[in-house]
Amino acid sequence: MFYLFLSKVFKGFDFLKSTLVANSCLFFPQIWFRALGKNCCFQGFPRFGYAFRDIRVGNNCSFGIGIFLNCGADGYINIGNFVSLNDYTYISSLYGVEIGDNSRIAEFVSIRDNDHAYADPETLIRNQGFQGAKIKIGSDVWIGRGVFIGKGVEIGNGAVIGANSVVTKSIPPFAVAVGVPAKVIKYRQKKSNESIMQCLEVT
Repeated sequence: MFYLFLSKVFKGFDFLKSTLVANSCLFFPQIWFRALGKNCCFQGFPRFGYAFRDIRVGNNCSFGIGIFLNCGADGYINIGNFVSLNDYTYISSLYGVEIGDNSRIAEFVSIRDNDHAYADPETLIRNQGFQGAKIKIGSDVWIGRGVFIGKGVEIGNGAVIGANSVVTKSIPPFAVAVGVPAKVIKYRQKKSNESIMQCLEVT
């Protein structure tokens, strides 16, 4: 009984904290966002690693529930216009993360421009700091469910990343990449007039 009582008390504190964060996003967005565009939709207010960081969001963006934006003192997160971040997307930036206009990020995507340094076996990993490089995701990119995007990756405009892929190397524009690690399997191409006519003849 005492455990249940304590769990309800702590849940009350969590609710109070989330309510304060939500209201601060509404009335004092500058606490969490360096810039927040017009007509952005929040299904649930994001969680933040730190206040007063360089997080910029364009116009007409949508955020699902459980979004986490973690931005270090020297990092930044730039999100373009008409970008959607679906449920439980996690973005961690110590160096810089850019997402271009009209890109779609599915649920449970992890975008991290850093990871732990671990080269020295005689030093605890937690004491070796971090290493990383900027991530740049182009415009009109579709990132599937459960994708991981690691440090230093650039994803070109119009690219598609298949669900549950692990992206450790840059992906060219208009490429379709899948797998662990993600590899390009084809490119998006416009149908020629001849192929369109063939499709019409068949149907």
